Amino acid sequence: MKRRNIILSLPLFVILYFVYSQLFNQPKLVEGNYIKLKETFYLHSGDVWEVKFAPNDTLMVSGGIDQNTKIWNRITGEVVHNLPHETGSPSVDFNPNGNLVATGAYDGKVRLWNVKSGKLVKVLEGNEGVIWSVNFSPNGKLIAAGSDDDKVTIWDVNTGKIRNEFKEATHNIWEVVFNPTGNYLAASGSDNAIRIYDVQLGKLIKTIVGHSMVPLAMAFSPNGKLLASAGDDKSIKIWDTKTWKLVHTLKGENEAIHSVVFIGNDMVLAGGTDKKPLGELLEYHFGFTGFTKPIVATLWDISKETILQTITEHTDDMGLGMDISSDSKLIATPSKDKTVKTWSFN
Repeated sequence: MKRRNIILSLPLFVILYFVYSQLFNQPKLVEGNYIKLKETFYLHSGDVWEVKFAPNDTLMVSGGIDQNTKIWNRITGEVVHNLPHETGSPSVDFNPNGNLVATGAYDGKVRLWNVKSGKLVKVLEGNEGVIWSVNFSPNGKLIAAGSDDDKVTIWDVNTGKIRNEFKEATHNIWEVVFNPTGNYLAASGSDNAIRIYDVQLGKLIKTIVGHSMVPLAMAFSPNGKLLASAGDDKSIKIWDTKTWKLVHTLKGENEAIHSVVFIGNDMVLAGGTDKKPLGELLEYHFGFTGFTKPIVATLWDISKETILQTITEHTDDMGLGMDISSDSKLIATPSKDKTVKTWSFN
C-alpha cells in the first residue's frame, strides 16, 4: 500500500518541482557597480521595443507599440516630438549627423523624419512585413532594414531608391547592422542563420550557423574585430570578423536574449528575460508578473567569459534594441514595462 502511495505521489512531486523551478526559483543575481540606474522615462503607453541615442547624446528616440514614436530630450525628460505611426514602430535609428531619424513600422514602411522639425521627410517602400530593424550606414548615405517578408533592403538615403535587395533568408529578418567601416552588413533571421553581405559588391559573402534558435540581436565591437549575436537559445556568441569563426560563447541566467551592445571592445551587455516558459505563458494570458526578481540584463567580460553584473530594475522583459552613448558613459534600455531607462557606466 505504501509503495503504491509513493508511486501515485510521484507525478504530483514532479509537477510541484516543475512549477517551483519555473516560477519560484530565483536566478543567481550578481551585484556590481559598473552600471547604475540614472533616469526613467515613463510617457510610453505600450511596450517599448527599441531606443537609440542621437550622435551628440542629448536626444533619444524610442519606438514600440505606441502610435507615437518619441524623440526625447535626455537631459530634461521632455518629449521633443511625437512621430505619428498608425500601427507603431518597433525599430528606430538616428543618422550619423543626427538630423534624421528612421523608423521601421508594423505596416512594412521605413520613414525618415527631420529631427529639428519633427516633420516626415520621406517614406521608403519595398518591404511587406513588420520592419524589425533599421540601421543607417556609418557615412549616413545608406539605410538598411529587415522585415517579416524574409528580405533585407538597402536604400540610398538621398534618392529614396532601393540599392540592394537580399532574399537569401528563408524566414523573417530580426536584425540588420552595418560594421563600423560600412563595408559589411550583418543580417540575422528566424532560420537561425546570420548572413554577412559585402555592401559595395552587393552580395552575400558568408553565412554563419551556430545558434540553435533565432538570433534576435547583433552588434559589432567599436574596433570592428568582433561580432556579438544573441537570441532565443539563451546564449551570446562572439565571432571573429576576419575569419567569422566562433571565439566565445556566453551563457547566463537569461531565458532569451533580445538585445546586445558592446561596452568598449571587451564587454557586452545582453538584455532579455529570465522568465521560464510557464511564466511567459501566464504573463501572456493572465498578466502574471512573476514571483522572483527578474534578471533583465547581464554584463559580461568577454575574454574571461564571466558575469560582472546583473540588472533587475525593469519590471518586464527588455525590448529588441538598447543602445550605448557615443562616449560609452550612458546606456539606454527599452522594455515591455512601458519605460525607457538610462544608466551610467563607470
